[in-house]
Amino acid sequence: MGKKQRTLRFELPFAVADPVLVHPEQGIARAVRGRGPGDPHRSTSRDVTLLDTTDHRLLRAGIVLAHRVSGELGEWYLDAPGWEPWLPTDRVEPLGAAGDLPDEFAALVRPFRRRAPLGPVAALHLDRTRWALLDAEEQPLARLSDERITIRRGGVTTGRHREVSLRCDGLDASQRELVVQSLLACGATQLDVFPSLAERIGPPATGLSDFRGAVDLGEQVSLEAFVGWLFSRRLDELLRADLDLRSGRDDDMDHLREQLAELRGEVRSLAFALEPQWREHLEQEIDLVLSGMATRTVHQLGDEYFDVLDSLVLAARAPKLGDQSHQQAMTALQEQMVQTAAILVERAGALGPASADVQWAATLASARQVGTLAHTGRVLLGKQARRAEKAVAQAVELLQAAQMPPGVEEPGIDLEWDAVTAFQEGRRFERRRAQCQVARENFLDSWPKTERRLRKLKEK
Repeated sequence: MGKKQRTLRFELPFAVADPVLVHPEQGIARAVRGRGPGDPHRSTSRDVTLLDTTDHRLLRAGIVLAHRVSGELGEWYLDAPGWEPWLPTDRVEPLGAAGDLPDEFAALVRPFRRRAPLGPVAALHLDRTRWALLDAEEQPLARLSDERITIRRGGVTTGRHREVSLRCDGLDASQRELVVQSLLACGATQLDVFPSLAERIGPPATGLSDFRGAVDLGEQVSLEAFVGWLFSRRLDELLRADLDLRSGRDDDMDHLREQLAELRGEVRSLAFALEPQWREHLEQEIDLVLSGMATRTVHQLGDEYFDVLDSLVLAARAPKLGDQSHQQAMTALQEQMVQTAAILVERAGALGPASADVQWAATLASARQVGTLAHTGRVLLGKQARRAEKAVAQAVELLQAAQMPPGVEEPGIDLEWDAVTAFQEGRRFERRRAQCQVARENFLDSWPKTERRLRKLKEK
């Protein structure tokens, strides 16, 4: 049975002399340094320029974007192990003639940086020496990688680190202990894992990611925490839909459009708690994006789209709420749903076949408000929210059919119309009015049943 492979990790003082690892009396006959280009274990020297926004959004999200130079060769590098399958891991692209960032890399990191420009945030110099420990028969016992890392920011050296990895392919227990003790004698500290690049760089790279994902909620959660969770979850869903398109996993904009529509519904349903000016501005941003999506690809979405993402990032961290922020979310949502249902009951109860179009439009708005609020609060309100959402679903459908659409108005006198045109315009109006009238009568017939269900919302 073969020996189990194991990698041990150590951090050494940067300038300490190389440890003595050759012990012939213990079977470790010599150490051979990796040399030429054909040697997979050769030593290397590399200069790396990290690219990010000024607040290090990429690094905070676990994404490394860099320009690397080894000898005379330049290349672009993208590594995002936490974002598979959308973003690559350890991906290298050659430096083009223009030296510009590859379009694919630029597109994949765009939703993370949004409108913030990319620029150099740190320079790293890496010197990596590789050794092979051999026995008397020249068979490899272990592989050792010794990497010195120098970090400069703003032209000033901010850190020097030395990382040693030891892969114990063929060392027995006593040989492994001997090598470990040799390293510790040089001042090494044994680690389970090396610090991440963000930890090596330091603040702000060590801050929380903009895309933190949703956390579990309890019944006692505050309204502020619930709204933050809600926006964080929606941000995550938006990002996944966006990256599906940018990575080529999907070519249909419908999912991204649906996520934006869901966000708009959630924002509107929380109108009772969100700061009015902020809410109205976000709704306008969302509507602007949705209005232009029909003829665009994800790569053609403009600043207004990234403004929505920026607003959502900030809202997930600190929701724009007023005095209700510390109120219990379940209580606030339940009270609001009962109030909006009461408004719907009042407006629908006042309708008749001859009611003005504006009354029918106001009733539709109320029904939609009940439905979106129930949809938003279903994770906390459970059965009560599902009951409300189901109760108004048919009402919304009938009320939509009962609206006279924009542009369909009773024709006036147009002196330029001939008799045929005037007749056709009149017939068009009467036909649409008749359709609305049927829908309105259907709604009025079905409303008593819906009203009874809504009046039971106070029952949990």
